[in-house]
Amino acid sequence: MTKPSDDRWLWANWPAPGNVHAGTSLRNGGISLSPFNDLNLGLHVGDDEKDVLNNRKILSQHLKLVSEPVWLEQTHSSNIISLDNHHKNISADGSYTTKQYNVCTIMTADCVPILFCNTAGSKVAAIHAGWRGICNGIIEKAVNVYSNPDAVLAWIGPCISSNHYEVGKEVYERCIAHKTSLKGAFIQINENHWRCGLVNMVKIILKNSGIRMIYDCELCTYTMNELLYSYRREGVTGRTASMIWME
Repeated sequence: MTKPSDDRWLWANWPAPGNVHAGTSLRNGGISLSPFNDLNLGLHVGDDEKDVLNNRKILSQHLKLVSEPVWLEQTHSSNIISLDNHHKNISADGSYTTKQYNVCTIMTADCVPILFCNTAGSKVAAIHAGWRGICNGIIEKAVNVYSNPDAVLAWIGPCISSNHYEVGKEVYERCIAHKTSLKGAFIQINENHWRCGLVNMVKIILKNSGIRMIYDCELCTYTMNELLYSYRREGVTGRTASMIWME
């Protein structure tokens, strides 16, 4: 059963095992000033460092986390690391763990946060998937963390919808070069522009990789300005965090 959400946190709406906890932060309930108001969790966006660190503390206390979330230095790569042995200052766009209370964490403001767990509740993972990461194969690498895709659940968190995400020919061609099946995630506007469905791309790759249990929160970062940050809408803005951990 999905837990009730609140103004700081959206719990993932999926039938994960009872020991698995997952969801996404919202932008309310923090102390950051405009344009990062309020609960910005990104240190790399120009916000006051003390405010960001306080926001991270506020969220950790709100979620009653036993250990500090592991914050990654994200670079739109396909690098996914194990938190069983790593804990600080990690350059990666995804993480996984088999240990209790390790909090896999990724930040987004339009890109797709994807959380994974197996039906046994013994391994969890989180990845940051923008179009670059998708073309670099980060979704396939995340699926390969698990030995049996049939026993894996994937939750797609808030991201920008295709109605508000227009891309040029270079992005379109790079995505199609990665997987020709991704053509179905684009709607052509004119000779050089397409609407890009990031969620559709994610679902196509997940299904082609053997994942059948896929759950989508169906929330658009661009349209929900009171709850979520959007880089495309605001330019200078904060970041929300999607987290998953086991007890």
